[in-house]
Amino acid sequence: MTDELNKKVINLFSASKNKKTKLCHNGDVCRNSDGYFYVSIKTDENGRHFDEETLLKRADEFYYIIKVLVKDGIQVFINNYKIPAGELLEFIKIYNEGKGEGQIIEVDKFFQDEWA
Repeated sequence: MTDELNKKVINLFSASKNKKTKLCHNGDVCRNSDGYFYVSIKTDENGRHFDEETLLKRADEFYYIIKVLVKDGIQVFINNYKIPAGELLEFIKIYNEGKGEGQIIEVDKFFQDEWA
């Protein structure tokens, strides 16, 4: 997403925290049946509809840095995990089930070539 689109999404969420949208059109803030807000994006910046195969291929190129807060007695530290996109949900599941050490506090998405 471009920076301009990111700002629009943030502004939409800020403006509609108390508003519930019934129909979800392109760019509208919507609320799903679980009560979570989302923005529906049906076309790219040029008005073209998305290509499923391209989106899925691009998603495989991402990886995530997961920051996990860990306490060891009075010491607190952060473990940073580099997780491929295809393994993200499985990794998070470990912590949701209470099997992982610590608590997930941040998730950042990166392209492979951005790793420093």
